[in-house]
Amino acid sequence: MLCPPVLECCVSQPDLRPTLMRDAPAPNRSAFFPAMALLLLAAVLAGFWNTFFFRDAASGPLALHLQIHGGVVTAWFALFAVQSLLVANARIALHRRLGVLGAVLALCVVVTSLGTLAQLVQSWRAQGVDVAAQRSLLSLILWGDLGALTAYGVLLVRGLWLRRRSDAHRRLMLLASLAIISPALIRLADLPVFGRLDGVFVTIGGLLALVIAVVVHDLATLRRIHHETLWGVPFFLVVHLAPAFLMPGTAADTWLLAVLW
Repeated sequence: MLCPPVLECCVSQPDLRPTLMRDAPAPNRSAFFPAMALLLLAAVLAGFWNTFFFRDAASGPLALHLQIHGGVVTAWFALFAVQSLLVANARIALHRRLGVLGAVLALCVVVTSLGTLAQLVQSWRAQGVDVAAQRSLLSLILWGDLGALTAYGVLLVRGLWLRRRSDAHRRLMLLASLAIISPALIRLADLPVFGRLDGVFVTIGGLLALVIAVVVHDLATLRRIHHETLWGVPFFLVVHLAPAFLMPGTAADTWLLAVLW
């Protein structure tokens, strides 16, 4: 007489643990984002190898504000690589604790970058550069960097706001880092592997290759372009590059150069 109830209990309440285990999503440990972060760090190290990290003594000491700025930006890219590797290895708790340091570094990146731009004319003069003869290049760098910092700030703030959504957060932080990689890319043109290619060409080509890699990754893994990539890539490219080519020669450019001169 005890068998039917026991049997009924066994049938009506099956063990769902195997099913739940099968349905639980596996941790996302894609190698793409750590690889991109390490690539950006490598670009910074290679681009500034001779002018910052192992500066020739014959070139003279680097100005203090440039040392601080270079150290801060290098720390940003190093931390970005560490954070990406922590997520890939499921060290989420440590990743979140280091996020506070990342926010502080991000603010320092903006502050030291603006300070460096404010002293760019004087720095060039101290290096013996004919600033008047290089006025067009100076304008391109100033407006390009201001656009880059704007894109960096917007993407970074949104990335921090969406930090609980890992799919959005990782893309936004990558795009924010791409926004400030141009100074490293333009210096890569001096490496023998690039021959005598123009630095601007190497920079734009490098930026396009990097953002295309993000889009291709989305299509390969999601079968669509992620929402943050869809708006973030064109926003970053336009806000970063458009001022560099559209603002030189304008009234605003004349005013800016007069202030810095």
